[in-house]
Amino acid sequence: MISKKKKFIAIIPARSGSKGLKNKNILNVSGHPLISYSIQAAKESKFINKIFVTTDGEKIAKISKSYGAEVIKRPKKLSGDKLSIELVVAHAVDEIEKRINFIFDNIVLLQPTSPLRSAKDIDRAISIFIKKKSDSLFYSLNLNTIF
Repeated sequence: MISKKKKFIAIIPARSGSKGLKNKNILNVSGHPLISYSIQAAKESKFINKIFVTTDGEKIAKISKSYGAEVIKRPKKLSGDKLSIELVVAHAVDEIEKRINFIFDNIVLLQPTSPLRSAKDIDRAISIFIKKKSDSLFYSLNLNTIF
């Protein structure tokens, strides 16, 4: 049986300065902004307790809030296209622990550019994570593989 005692948060990194496709995180995809699909999947997950979008963009922040995510304002120095995701997540965790004072056990990192990922996919990955007593898990929908 899977325990729901552990607290999971979703962190969705969405910077405003995309080079390839301008404003990609808020582009309309089938009637909704791209980022909304990740927020909605996280909201429908039976494991995720809170959803945070880390961003440097005001439009992204406004849209994310309207879909039910909490927003962490990311400084420009953490918004470059060559910056490691680890630094972005570390900043978000610091903000969550200091400013929001929410205690959690695990982080689910959801890239906003994966709109086909569903709550079922998230819950399947978390279930495997819990069952195997893992300390990390990478789940690829494209490869249908767990690393």
